[in-house]
Amino acid sequence: MKLLFENWKKFINEGDAAFHGFKMKPTQMRVSPQCDTPPNDNQWETGEPGCPQFTDDRGIDSSHEDIVEAIEFLDNVRPDNLIAYSRGGAVALAALARSKHSPRVTFVAPAWRRGWVNGIENPTYSNGVIIHGTADEFVPLWHSADLSLKTGMPLYVFEGMKHVNILKYKGAPESGRELTQEEKQKLVDASASVAEQTEPYQRKVKAKHKRMKIRLIGKGKGEHTAGSYKEKPS
Repeated sequence: MKLLFENWKKFINEGDAAFHGFKMKPTQMRVSPQCDTPPNDNQWETGEPGCPQFTDDRGIDSSHEDIVEAIEFLDNVRPDNLIAYSRGGAVALAALARSKHSPRVTFVAPAWRRGWVNGIENPTYSNGVIIHGTADEFVPLWHSADLSLKTGMPLYVFEGMKHVNILKYKGAPESGRELTQEEKQKLVDASASVAEQTEPYQRKVKAKHKRMKIRLIGKGKGEHTAGSYKEKPS
């Protein structure tokens, strides 16, 4: 993990403001000068230096401290450009829906469908662009394709880029290849097809587990052995 964070310095360019990703600090986004020194409190004043420090909470809603702080930051600091990375992309979508300020946003591998933030299933914010690496190992490319289709924001892809090194291109999103509407729709349709194929199997497995129980047998030297599965009478 330490090596991962050290690599941020190599791959991130400058910008105006940023919403960081999971297990990061604002300074690690290397967006100068705004994010160089976070303030000591969350009371954002006009022109105050710093970028928000979010939690790593999952499944948050619009009343969560991260969303509240993001809105206060946008409305008071009013950055011209915002880099919203991974979990920060989900926070940004929720905050921008209620903020009075509309910056130009570069969504970098936005994790908006990963369960970080509730209530953003139908985003409408359109003042920005989306970039995503074709080799992203954490956020599927079709998530960004879906976001692009829903909002109208263009999606630029970078061949071979993963979830971390895609940040290398946050300052030059249009240097990637822009996907067509047809390409984006195919990505979304393909994901739906996979879900349809796996859902019946998942339901079958869950139903089977409900009919089974684990019988623990024997104890010795602080260990126990799991016995065979035994089906309940139907």
